Amino acid sequence: MNIFIGSSKSKQALIDLRKIATIIEDAGHTPLPWNKVGMFPPGRGIAESLREICKRVDAAILIFSEDDRIWYKNDYSLMPRDNVIYEYGLFEGHLGAGRTIICKRGEPKMASDLQGIIYCNIEKEFRLEEELASWMHTLEMSQIKSNLFT
Repeated sequence: MNIFIGSSKSKQALIDLRKIATIIEDAGHTPLPWNKVGMFPPGRGIAESLREICKRVDAAILIFSEDDRIWYKNDYSLMPRDNVIYEYGLFEGHLGAGRTIICKRGEPKMASDLQGIIYCNIEKEFRLEEELASWMHTLEMSQIKSNLFT
């Protein structure tokens, strides 16, 4: 399976991206991090490239971090980078909720529509590996079933 990984450019998010890519690779799948050369070719728009990526991948992981400081309810909150939230919606809309997941670091403010979504906690490394392995296994089984009936 090809699995897209999206994140911000922050140092910690890129460390998390590499960690998740390694877990995917160790499970025998192909990680496609957003910053891999060729993912966003010159001369094309970002939204166009993202729509093309949606067609080439089997699943997506978006890393939500405490990237941007915003004023919210008379105080500052930290939230994921807005493009990462947009990408979650794009991939979830194209691939479906079961094939698009959030891995979260810290306690970023979540959009109210996303607050009920179960996510993987990056800070709990052992559990993260177990949850991602289980998720990928579920995807594999669903692909096998799909292939049997087509």
